[in-house]
Amino acid sequence: MSLKINTVVAGLLATTSTATAGGMDRATTGTSTLFEKGSYVELSYASTTPSVGPNATPTLNIDGGMNVTQSFTTTQFSFKTDFNDKLSVAISSNNNPFGVDVDYDDFATGGGAYGGAAGITSLRANLDSTAVTAMARYKITDRVSAIAALKYQTVSGTADVSVPLTAASQALGGPAVDGDVSLTRASDTNFIVGASYEIPEIALRVVGTYESEATFDPSVIAKTSGANTGPGQIKTPEVLMLEFQSGVAANTLVFGSIRHAKWEDAQVKMSAAYGNAQLSDFDNSTTYTLGVGRKFSDSFSASLSASMDTGDGDDASLLAPMGGSTAISLGGKYTLKNGMAISGGVSHRVYDSATWYGSDSALGGGDDVTFGDNSVTTLGIKLSYSF
Repeated sequence: MSLKINTVVAGLLATTSTATAGGMDRATTGTSTLFEKGSYVELSYASTTPSVGPNATPTLNIDGGMNVTQSFTTTQFSFKTDFNDKLSVAISSNNNPFGVDVDYDDFATGGGAYGGAAGITSLRANLDSTAVTAMARYKITDRVSAIAALKYQTVSGTADVSVPLTAASQALGGPAVDGDVSLTRASDTNFIVGASYEIPEIALRVVGTYESEATFDPSVIAKTSGANTGPGQIKTPEVLMLEFQSGVAANTLVFGSIRHAKWEDAQVKMSAAYGNAQLSDFDNSTTYTLGVGRKFSDSFSASLSASMDTGDGDDASLLAPMGGSTAISLGGKYTLKNGMAISGGVSHRVYDSATWYGSDSALGGGDDVTFGDNSVTTLGIKLSYSF
């Protein structure tokens, strides 16, 4: 079995990664670059178009076709090289590994959770991020390797939220929030550690990694007065990931992964001046992926995969108003004889219904709102060069 199958399929679907799979996830940090042969460089771009809004609810006077989320893009540049037969290193830079872009402002009509004196009258939030990851792989034996990485991330954004202090929110200890603010750029560095096991003769590889959480403390600046109201807090979760691939026939590979992100410990909070209001209510998410790749010729390979994500379960967070999801992804790669290759992919993800329980929330204490019939579509392209 050709050993090149290892690299033919690896990364085919990287350009259509698990955007908005759970919490604030937009792109995941993988280790496949470390397993490319020789020196390697790649540049990828992906565009994601969501269609996320509430079901029509007569009592709330909400348009069921309204889209509360905005399209976004992700880009990534990676470079990998070998120091010697045992040590390989890589560096990767990408924008929007996680983020938020929601706008509920148009919901401030009628009564209920998003209007009147019973709940949120306005909520717009945007968070942008960047990440630079330095990775290393050390071959302990021909089959076993150790993996380690440092990941430097930044985050900044804006928020405009208006929540009257109702009796319901007072009973729950909820603060009154009424602020149009910006979040200054903040940074943190976390780490990734793991190990891999390979049997090259059958293109078998298993990789397990752990990624630590990151904590950001951006200053919350009131736009009207310019006053620094103190630090807010944004966290990204601890992540456990298991990836595998194995040849099953000549020029055919099966691959998959399990990724668990502890989002319930990673939330978005305002500063003390705004009562440390928590704008998110994320739950842990687990993503399962299984696919097959096929090398049709020396030049062309393709892959098809399906994934399922537990997302935020049946509870919707206002910053990610989506439940669990299923997705289908298709990728293709064309390799030129000079080491250049072009890959492309498309992924379509459909979300389960999820409900924001305004009646139980410290933010508003209004009516419950169910989000359903939602989906996102991602298109991606990647250029790579091996030398």
